Amino acid sequence: MQDHDGELDVLTRRELRSPRAAAIAGIVYSLLTFTAMILTHNTASVQPQEVTRENIDRWAGTFSLVLTLVPFAGIAFLWFTGVIRDRLREREDRFFATIFFGSGIIYVLLLFLWGAILGTILRLTSMEQFGEDVLFSNGVVTYALILMNEINGNFALRMAGVYMSAVGTLWGRTELMPRWLILLTYLLALGFLIAADRIREARFIFPAWVLMISIYILILNYGIADRHKKGQEVEKTG
Repeated sequence: MQDHDGELDVLTRRELRSPRAAAIAGIVYSLLTFTAMILTHNTASVQPQEVTRENIDRWAGTFSLVLTLVPFAGIAFLWFTGVIRDRLREREDRFFATIFFGSGIIYVLLLFLWGAILGTILRLTSMEQFGEDVLFSNGVVTYALILMNEINGNFALRMAGVYMSAVGTLWGRTELMPRWLILLTYLLALGFLIAADRIREARFIFPAWVLMISIYILILNYGIADRHKKGQEVEKTG
């Protein structure tokens, strides 16, 4: 009997750690992404054709920091996605789970591609063989900046919309999240799919959603952990 109780206790602790890991990973992703988006806000607020070498030189240190943050943001997001999917276990719908997991991977790939283009701009502008006007007069830097904005402000956000709609459906079918949170997820996902490229600040909404979900999971987890601890104390005293 004691062995059986011990096994149950181990399983319960694992169930408590799993959502906590998702929450921590989600918070890390959100903070890193917020930081990266804020630091690169100039590339989205300034018209690409108006960017000069002086601008790039002035932003070089900031961009280098962003390039350090982006890989860790992507890793944290994958961790968040993996743990969320692990929570579904046998209750997951394979069709929507595949869309959820696949869209998460594609989103990270787009995030890494965005960072790779930013790194390419820095390397090209730092090479001595390129004269003062070569990269800018030929439109190379302008093309790269437009591509960055298109990836981050259009395709990545629309993929985030697919991600949110899929996870919202999974939550609805498994009842892992409250209805108001599922409804909000659907509304934001619809907004991303329809008008992601029309609202410049939309790139901040997805990490804000992940942060909100992470904090909710963390609060819920600590509540369950507290009830589990009180239940154990009652059993011992009984």
